[in-house]
Amino acid sequence: MVKGVSLGPGDPELLTLKGLKALLEADIVYYPGSISKGVRKSYVLPILTYHGIKEEVLRGFFLNMDDDRTQVKKVYETVAQEIVLQAKAGKQIVIVCEGDLSLYASFSYILAHLQAANTEIELIPGVNSFSLAASQHQIPLSLLNDMVGVLPRVKSLEIIKEYFEKFDTLILMKVKTNWNEFYEALMHQQWQLFYAERLGTAEEFITTDIRDLMDREIPYFSLLILKK
Repeated sequence: MVKGVSLGPGDPELLTLKGLKALLEADIVYYPGSISKGVRKSYVLPILTYHGIKEEVLRGFFLNMDDDRTQVKKVYETVAQEIVLQAKAGKQIVIVCEGDLSLYASFSYILAHLQAANTEIELIPGVNSFSLAASQHQIPLSLLNDMVGVLPRVKSLEIIKEYFEKFDTLILMKVKTNWNEFYEALMHQQWQLFYAERLGTAEEFITTDIRDLMDREIPYFSLLILKK
């Protein structure tokens, strides 16, 4: 049996009870990581070690952090092939991801390979990053008939303005990618702004003052909530 488990945005205690049960029962746990400038890192590994998942159970797969998807696609395919064989051998397999596995998750690419191989799989949802951001800022994402939009890698202020014609709240994901293209323009807008990075970790930082971000290096795990 194969299970996909969402680990939440970073706080180990935001893992669901169902997800924890799956982890503790697993024979093998696959977890994602990144390769940047030859260095391997994993955002989710501290969550697994926090819950006492033994090292011999863990299998990391690491993805290059660049626009060339060749290596990434090969890793997904290789990992999926391994999982199919292990599942056929009767192993209990878990694949984890940060946040929720249905939202910009590397897990989804592996899932497609597993489904193509007719592998039985169960998905366990979790807390996503912008839900935690709203909680930390103590704001509602929506009320009554408010409409909410989720935008990845926004490239310009004009795009934000265009979507604000339809939506009351915008969640900007992966803001690091084009941050320098629209940051200064944001400073002259009257929108409410709620920034968050590395949520649920010891390095968490949130602010509602865009001036706090003037000289800040924006990490990959960051987002911005904008409200009219």
